[in-house]
Amino acid sequence: MHLALKSVNPTPGVNPVVIWRNARVVTRALVPPEETIPVGAKAIQAARERAMSGTILATQALRSLLTPGDLIPLMFGTSPDGTALGPDDFATTGPVSFKIDVPGEGQLVFLEVDGELGEDRNAVVRVMVSDRLAGNPRDARLRVLLGDPKSDGYKTFRAGMGEYVSLLPPNSHGEANPADKDPIPAPFDNTYNGAEHDAFVLRVKYQRNDTFFAENLVDGADRDRLNQAWNDLYGSWPYHTAYLGMLADHFDLKLKSPRIEDMDAAQIAALPEEVRGFVVPLRRHFDAVTLSRAQAEPEHLDNALDFASRAWRRPLGESEKTRLKAFYQQARTAHDLDHDDAIKALIARVLVSPAFLYRFESVAGPAERPLNDWELASRLSFFLWSSIPDAELHRAAAAGELSQPAQLAVQVRRMTADPKARRVATEFFGQWLGFYRFDQFRGVDTGRFPEFTDEVKTAMYDEAVSTFEYIVRENRPIKEILHADYAFLNQPLAKFYGLPEKGLATQAMVKVDGAHAFNRGGALRLGSVLTTTSAPLRTSPVKRGDWVLRRILGSPTPPPPADAGSLPSDPAAFGGLTLRAKLEVHKRNATCASCHVRIDPMGFPLEAFDAVGRTRTVYQDGTEVDVTAELADKSTISGVDGLLDYLESKDVQVMKTLAKKMIGYALGRTVLASDRALVAELASEGGNKTFADLALNIVTSR
Repeated sequence: MHLALKSVNPTPGVNPVVIWRNARVVTRALVPPEETIPVGAKAIQAARERAMSGTILATQALRSLLTPGDLIPLMFGTSPDGTALGPDDFATTGPVSFKIDVPGEGQLVFLEVDGELGEDRNAVVRVMVSDRLAGNPRDARLRVLLGDPKSDGYKTFRAGMGEYVSLLPPNSHGEANPADKDPIPAPFDNTYNGAEHDAFVLRVKYQRNDTFFAENLVDGADRDRLNQAWNDLYGSWPYHTAYLGMLADHFDLKLKSPRIEDMDAAQIAALPEEVRGFVVPLRRHFDAVTLSRAQAEPEHLDNALDFASRAWRRPLGESEKTRLKAFYQQARTAHDLDHDDAIKALIARVLVSPAFLYRFESVAGPAERPLNDWELASRLSFFLWSSIPDAELHRAAAAGELSQPAQLAVQVRRMTADPKARRVATEFFGQWLGFYRFDQFRGVDTGRFPEFTDEVKTAMYDEAVSTFEYIVRENRPIKEILHADYAFLNQPLAKFYGLPEKGLATQAMVKVDGAHAFNRGGALRLGSVLTTTSAPLRTSPVKRGDWVLRRILGSPTPPPPADAGSLPSDPAAFGGLTLRAKLEVHKRNATCASCHVRIDPMGFPLEAFDAVGRTRTVYQDGTEVDVTAELADKSTISGVDGLLDYLESKDVQVMKTLAKKMIGYALGRTVLASDRALVAELASEGGNKTFADLALNIVTSR
């Protein structure tokens, strides 16, 4: 059991003590439930009645059931404030815990105790009793407020609660429909779905109803920031003119001008008295917002310069700041633009600059030079996050930390663990392995494969991205790119693959371990990869084999000769031959055989998957799928496992391909002869290294 107390009216000099009198443990017999068990609130009430109606089997003093270790802190019979206690009473000034042994099945145990305040009657205390520590999902607490209504302390507490309740907006008494929690103000008709209600929502859009928060919960600089934010919103579009138009429609007014700024004192005075009651505060509010925005114009210009620094990914030089400010002033004077349009022009000027459009690195002569910290921050961020540096990278660059290899390592570890590292899974792995933008793929004949829905396609894309995000962010060995024994699935994808859906989410991806048992896991078994390397109506061992050679082994074959011919797109046109037999006929052309002898052995082991990535053992016509392939040296490969074994024997070549892909992606250029040493360094690291390890090699390289 856990007993705790908290002062809810903390006052200097007040020392709350809670007296627990006649602490006892009552054991009752459990009453069996009736045949019909109610649900909801009735079930709770029924359980209480069953518990309390059980025959009392024993009533024992709590003191007699506790161990010596639990007895000592409770100090039965003694109170720190001198209150007289009996032998079964104790007092607390803070949290205490103790254990009670629970009997066997069929019995319920209750702790019963009488609680009261100690000598200091000005205390107001919330007492909490629980059988579990706070934070436990099954934590059910009994909360009791202890106070002496006659004491000054309680009266002060009660007055504060009364003030709070009087100020708090009665939201619980608002409209029943959540859409009407913010009713439109008078004089407009608030009838839901009414013409005026809907017009207000569409034309005026916003109203401020945070009076309680602004006046009672924030003050000083926070309140100023809140008011400024509202002024920015009201002044960012013709809010007051829209409001004036609503008033004109409501009162059937014929205004000389629909614009609030044209409503001068004379025009307002000429309005009917009822209308003036709404237009006068509207015009006053417009003037206040206009003044606030005019006073904020210099800050807006500073904000635009800060934006330029972020967009250009480095601090602005003084000459650049001067030129941008001059551009703004020229827009205001020479081109007669107002402040809003001049700021828009300035932002456009920033965004068309080469400093934003390109990752610009200054070059001073033919000699090599180290990248400066800002250039390193930009390279790092685009490499690992496909975006501009965040605040931490900005800080590190400003502090000159990125010139230190140790600090670069800190940033690489931080960035690869960050959720934004999902972007490197999307961009780098997607481009390298060919599932980039697979969620927009249109290469499947859905007439032949109606089960391949947009939902399945999206799930396949998430499966691939989530797999490589996990490898990057969780520091998994890089060999798991091919050999991962887990897959990321949701219910639609599991159903499509013919796998159990139990424990999976309807949308989000869930990591499923032991994927090899159902022929999943790793890049070769990804549905998105298998689908993009197929034809619309059938599988393509040629495409899949070329994918393995090109993207995994880094040894692409040359394009086919012009007279190479092609296989029919539909297996039904094979004339009763299998796909393997049709390719054998095709390879009788000597110009084709030289390439197919390399390609086909890499593709046929993947025939255990159909054109949309599902496992299979027979073709559509009932012919058994043959997943064996013969290499040029007459050795054979059988199935995905055999292909993975073969690729493992070519581990250096696989690592070299990965190294080239990573280096080219990180630098945004073709891998050059001068990069050979770095390629060799990465390739020698082996498959037990992580993505972050290889990234760090690149980041700290010459």
